[in-house]
Amino acid sequence: MTPTPGAGTGALLIHGLGGTQFDLGPLHKALRRAGVQTHAVTLPGHGSRPEDLVGVRAEDWLDTVLDAYDELVGQYETFHVMGMCLGGLLAAQLCERRQHRKGRLVTLAAPVYIDGWSTPWYRWLRYPVYRIPGLPARMRVEEDEPYGIKNDLVRAIVKAKFERGDNFHYRWVPLACVRQVDRLRGWVLRSAHRIVCPTLSMHAREDELTSLRSLRFLARSVPGIQTVALENSYHMICVDNDREQVVSTVLGFFGLSADAASPRARRQARAEVEIPMDADAVRALADDYLRALTHGQQESLFPLLEPSVRWRHQNSLLLDGSFDDRDAVIAMFAQAGAMTGGTLRIETAASPRIEGQTVELELHVSAVHEGRPVASHGVQTLRLRNGRIATVDYRGHRNDGNEGGNDGGSGDHSGVAA
Repeated sequence: MTPTPGAGTGALLIHGLGGTQFDLGPLHKALRRAGVQTHAVTLPGHGSRPEDLVGVRAEDWLDTVLDAYDELVGQYETFHVMGMCLGGLLAAQLCERRQHRKGRLVTLAAPVYIDGWSTPWYRWLRYPVYRIPGLPARMRVEEDEPYGIKNDLVRAIVKAKFERGDNFHYRWVPLACVRQVDRLRGWVLRSAHRIVCPTLSMHAREDELTSLRSLRFLARSVPGIQTVALENSYHMICVDNDREQVVSTVLGFFGLSADAASPRARRQARAEVEIPMDADAVRALADDYLRALTHGQQESLFPLLEPSVRWRHQNSLLLDGSFDDRDAVIAMFAQAGAMTGGTLRIETAASPRIEGQTVELELHVSAVHEGRPVASHGVQTLRLRNGRIATVDYRGHRNDGNEGGNDGGSGDHSGVAA
């Protein structure tokens, strides 16, 4: 039998501190599409509650990845190792301990040094605190904005997941756990020069957790390493603005074609062949959109839009115009929120009118702008394509009447963000 492309190639992917496989973004799917069999581990203390990290030692994490490696490496002709953040440190240590030569190593935002722009100047005080009995187990290191993410849409989604309590990443970790990361960092600092496999290390220039000092250390310590500094991300490089560059660079480093796996290529293929949506799918998408819009849940609304969505306002005094992609729409909502001080309300009094893949919504918008109540009503038309919203057109109705209420209410009828 002729082997299929990529047959005989496997990869072990290791997540970050407090995280899950979400940390590695689209890399799992991209590698599988390119013919690589991916394997994930859940590190001890993860996948449940942050409290479970108390008492876990760096040796426990390393033993877990060593055991996974030993079980898998013999099953493949080529076997790669890759890790994000803490996972990058573990991947490096694994490859040094096993003198890995059967494949390649990728470290992603590995925090050899914890010295990024958001870390406090007094971070060195954690070392004497480690020595106080019981205190490191009780102290919490909180996960807060920007959550390691520069992209507004992804950060909004992550924030909403935290607020809902989704179990995709811990909201905090105990300081005792950070102590174990520091121990692991020490091992890598002492042994990185003994890594023998081809290595790629990627790091964001604006990483808020760990500066480019980490990348420079690896560049001078690991023989023959390739390094990439990313220009438009924070720490979580696999899900941030540079995620497509991360995927294409990793695939290229593994000797695989990035074309079929790239999100841009998949979007282009979907655009070239439009697949009609059935009535149930249209109704479900319209309901999801309307629910997000009227509940002010923009983080749930943005993923429903095509990246190239065209959003237009007509007869909207405050935000008239055209917003020509999803990033522009995100910025528009942020501007509307700033202009109205969080008072923006969008309501509908009627069910959506659906014809084919076109949806019409009657909307009433109200807010307070510059100390005055403003209001508008109008029709918003959505055109759907391949499971997402391709265009949004709002036409407001201007009246001479006073919709701002009695007792001197404003007569300014303004479509704010609908």
